[in-house]
Amino acid sequence: MTIAQLRTSLVALAFGATSLLAQTEAPSTTLQKKTYDQNGRKVTERTLTTVVKETEHEAETPTVAIFVANRAGKAGDSELGALEDYITGRVTDLGVKVISGETALNAVSGMAPNGKATDLDAQMAQSTSAVRLAQTLGATHLLQVTISGFDSNKKTIDAYGVTTVNDERTARVTYKILDGVTGASLAADTVKVSKTVQNTPDMADERSSLLNGLLEEAAQKVATSLKRQIDRGRLASTSAAQSTVTVTITTELADLYIPDVRISPENTLAISESKFKVSALAATVEIDGIAVGTAPGPIQAKAGLHKLRVVREGFKPWERTVNLSNGQKLNVPLEMTEAGYARWQDATAFVNGLKNGAKLTDAEVKVLEGKAKMLEQSGFKVDTKEGIHITNKSLF
Repeated sequence: MTIAQLRTSLVALAFGATSLLAQTEAPSTTLQKKTYDQNGRKVTERTLTTVVKETEHEAETPTVAIFVANRAGKAGDSELGALEDYITGRVTDLGVKVISGETALNAVSGMAPNGKATDLDAQMAQSTSAVRLAQTLGATHLLQVTISGFDSNKKTIDAYGVTTVNDERTARVTYKILDGVTGASLAADTVKVSKTVQNTPDMADERSSLLNGLLEEAAQKVATSLKRQIDRGRLASTSAAQSTVTVTITTELADLYIPDVRISPENTLAISESKFKVSALAATVEIDGIAVGTAPGPIQAKAGLHKLRVVREGFKPWERTVNLSNGQKLNVPLEMTEAGYARWQDATAFVNGLKNGAKLTDAEVKVLEGKAKMLEQSGFKVDTKEGIHITNKSLF
């Protein structure tokens, strides 16, 4: 589809019609005892009372992002704006608060700041992009409305010397509701509206506004169908799936290692053929453009798809779309810039001058340990896994 065929209009909607849910507490039972004399006899009455408490609270109302598209050819391209207005108006009648389309479009541009206008079609066709959009707007669901067809069925009738052409125009509009967390389809329906126009050979009425009128009627049917889906609970709250999760992020330098240098109790250097991985400390972690913490370490975010970005001076930014879940562990490979690599070479130059088997004085050992400490303080950590089958002391 071209941009003319898919004019994305995004509107975030917060359903204002709330329902009350009753939460029942565990019943409590009390015993009351009463003793008295009756006709010279002692009578004891015991009364058991069970109390059940129900607490009413407002159910969390869904927030929906909607957009419209055209798959009915050129006939529907010029009517997408009208369909957006009709859908927005009809859904608003259900008790919906509408956030301006401009706000939603700004959210889309934020997802692809360097994208072209024609890139929007492909982006919205991807479920991951749609879910990210919903989360950017704070929406729990997405509602997609599409003009799926606009047909003409002509029948010619000759009666009493008059030729009449009955032209039946039919428009079909499809909508589907997607879960804003997973992108899964929760409900879908297609509505159809028709109108017959009579023409004669001497009088032809193209009715250029006919599709517009059909779409207005279709918008009413979409709103009616949507209301039915809401009443059935098809838009159940996804708040549980959107709960806050903890994700642990670690970093390592891509294709960058440092030799295993060990110092024996007799101050003898041993340079092993094994290599240690190096990780970058204090890298900034961004979720959907907002800094939320540093890596390595745990961060908290809403469950689901997010744009994850890890940045640190001297390294190229690392960016991916990830599906965050509780307890997840992500290892991010960072690649140095040319300037960052030059600083790394300066910080590790002392290793290149070491000789295997060299005998060091206590002062020289202290100097080497100080340089290794400076390397760590410059923002790097050497993964030595100290304490596992190690007999000699590692320099790092």
